[in-house]
Amino acid sequence: MKENSFYVAERNDDTHDRYFIEKGDTFESVAKKLGVEWQTLRTYHNIHCVADEDVINANFPSHLKSLLLRRVKLQINGEPEEIPLKKAVLNKGHKIPFNHVTIKNKYGVMYTIENGEQIDTLKYEVSVNWITTDNNGYSLFEIDRLSKIYINDTEADLVADELAEKTSSVLYPLRVVIDQEGEWMDVHNYEEIEERWQIRKNEILENYPGEQTIKYLTLFEKNLESNQTLSLVLANDWFIRSFFNGIHTDYTSKLAFKGYTYFPFIAKSDDLIFDIEQKVDEYLDENDLININLKGVLDEKRMKTEFENELGHSSKSLSSQETTGSYRAKYFLNPNNYSIQTLFIECTLALDIPQKYTVVVSNLKEKENQFLRTNSLYVGAGKKKDDGIFKMIGDVFRGR
Repeated sequence: MKENSFYVAERNDDTHDRYFIEKGDTFESVAKKLGVEWQTLRTYHNIHCVADEDVINANFPSHLKSLLLRRVKLQINGEPEEIPLKKAVLNKGHKIPFNHVTIKNKYGVMYTIENGEQIDTLKYEVSVNWITTDNNGYSLFEIDRLSKIYINDTEADLVADELAEKTSSVLYPLRVVIDQEGEWMDVHNYEEIEERWQIRKNEILENYPGEQTIKYLTLFEKNLESNQTLSLVLANDWFIRSFFNGIHTDYTSKLAFKGYTYFPFIAKSDDLIFDIEQKVDEYLDENDLININLKGVLDEKRMKTEFENELGHSSKSLSSQETTGSYRAKYFLNPNNYSIQTLFIECTLALDIPQKYTVVVSNLKEKENQFLRTNSLYVGAGKKKDDGIFKMIGDVFRGR
């Protein structure tokens, strides 16, 4: 692609419109009132706000008085002036290129698990760094965990959660193989991880002596029996699967196609399958980012009782009842290098106890540590302390 075909955003951070937040306002209600998507609303405010404490995460910070908006210029007749839209530039064949950013990007990662009325969150920070690309177009990326894991906005304090964090951290730095369309393929540094484990295991046994720790580590060690077993475990990692999701692919002349996508459900369970439509917006959004939208419905042969049993729920459903569900994802890409700036994924299952899983990944380059400084994450009301979020996610690393 010619260099002059890239678009570089021009910003004037001193001039913004503002929406003054009223009692009862939510992301969804304000976005609907203003006629824009809440993701776009959030991204513009977070990019341009000065103070880290003003950054919007899951909700508006309690102290926040106003929301920054792109300034709307008025014509003489008082009508809003139309802003010329900038087209998203793709490669020939309507392909989104999978270019390689040579700088190490830092991302905030947040998972939200809604199990009926109980809501749990998990968040941490990672870096993603491109290493090299071989002659076949396969790329090597290094992922490193940069922070502790925060469960419902607090550091892990239960012994089981602490063990889950310390054992899983042995995987990092993790090197993964990615194909030409940006989709996860395999683990590359298995031998290195195995060597780290021998050292880390002794450290954990020293700090957490006891029979339960030995049993726990024995279960975890099964995940490291071979490169294949570790790859199967990491195939359930929501960050890896959402970030390296194969979105850098060919689209039709309508910038859309129909197909299918997979979402990791829980450990020891097959992925959920969704029939989807995947579409690239023709024009950049108001934050000058390329938008990719995926929407779909569940395409599963498993019945409701099967899902309920996999989740450990007692089901009142008849075994002949089919399961319904939905999948929504939105990717915001840098128009200059097509790298991911922000992504949102929401997956729902209509069971007797409704399930919703949300993944949010945000580039933190412009706001150092913004992700972990906010205190506005959802916290499930009235849940027991021993029902930690690792019961869902950490089981992947516990070998259950």
